[in-house]
Amino acid sequence: MRGSLANLGLALAGVLVALGIFEMVVRLTGLATPNLYVFAQYRGWKLSPGAFYPARGPGDAEVRVNNEGFRGPERSLAKPPGVFRVAVLGDSFTEAQQVPYKDTFCAVMERRLASCPALAGKRVQVLDFGVDGYGTAQEYLTLARHVWQFSPDFVVLAVFTGNDIRNDSLALEGERCRPFYEYRGGRLVLDGPFIDSPTFRFHCWLRFESRHIQFLDVLGKLRAAYHTWRGQRSLRHGRVVGRELGIDDLIYEPPPNQLWRNAWRVTEGEIQMIHDNAVRHHAGFLVVTLSNPVQVRPDPRKRAAYMKYLRVTDLFYPERRIAAAGRRDGYAVLNLAPQLQQWVDGHGLAVHGFGEPKGHWNELGHRLAGELIAQRVGAMLSEHQNGSSAGAS
Repeated sequence: MRGSLANLGLALAGVLVALGIFEMVVRLTGLATPNLYVFAQYRGWKLSPGAFYPARGPGDAEVRVNNEGFRGPERSLAKPPGVFRVAVLGDSFTEAQQVPYKDTFCAVMERRLASCPALAGKRVQVLDFGVDGYGTAQEYLTLARHVWQFSPDFVVLAVFTGNDIRNDSLALEGERCRPFYEYRGGRLVLDGPFIDSPTFRFHCWLRFESRHIQFLDVLGKLRAAYHTWRGQRSLRHGRVVGRELGIDDLIYEPPPNQLWRNAWRVTEGEIQMIHDNAVRHHAGFLVVTLSNPVQVRPDPRKRAAYMKYLRVTDLFYPERRIAAAGRRDGYAVLNLAPQLQQWVDGHGLAVHGFGEPKGHWNELGHRLAGELIAQRVGAMLSEHQNGSSAGAS
């Protein structure tokens, strides 16, 4: 017995030493992502108030989270007199860890809207509620349960079509430490293990609480990526979904199967929920579809090769579909990708990436996007002053 216990003790010591070495390797090589997030009971995760991550270089900027739990300068909970507030909902493109905050499209919007004639005599504050990895369900819950305490006058929903449709599907999304909506009896209801299983929620809580052990964080992300890949692996015309890293190929055509039809239906329903919520709070509302790297690559030949590979005639199906939903359901939509593609073709400069034209927006992409969004919001506010609805398309 003593010999067996000694062997067990040696084995456990060996495991602990191995895990310690693994932890050191992860920390020294920078494999772990910044520990900016904490568990959130109704959203899955959120930015940790007061969190800080130092800049590492191009494409990896300094990130400071304010005391209210979103990126940007400190804002009071109560809206000061004479202030016009815009709340922006979105995912990693909106949170924008890749660029300094002053260069994000939210900061650009704030500066541009300051000179909007419809806001003369008011100060403008744009509040960046973007969180890396969020889907539309989480953005709706962020608005309904968190954002309104800041009394925004206008809501912008930034839709990244590259993965938002998949993020909204319980069947397609591998990261399940989040709420999902599903249609039941013709209406959207919360569903999924995060909602139905206290044991699973505890697993999610433990996962975020253990992020100070960075190798567990890395393993968790690898596991989620693997399950996402398995959930999306769809052979159609002999190709696998997701050739462009992190982006689903099947968004560029009408949904080929019931899983994708359901995913699109849920996404459109969630956007409508956000619109209706904004209307109930007498706030203006605008949906902005962002751009996927391949849609705006500076080399048209590479875009053409990608379309040939996908067997599609253009790359703007998701933009057309969401614009059509806006016309049907009564909300305004701004499609950035076609405008950014036109600008890129005229200037030959990349709006995505740092060195390679892929990944998130660079400073140029954020500047152009912020200017275009501010221009559209300003036009809607002017129309509203002239007697039309700020929420009309």
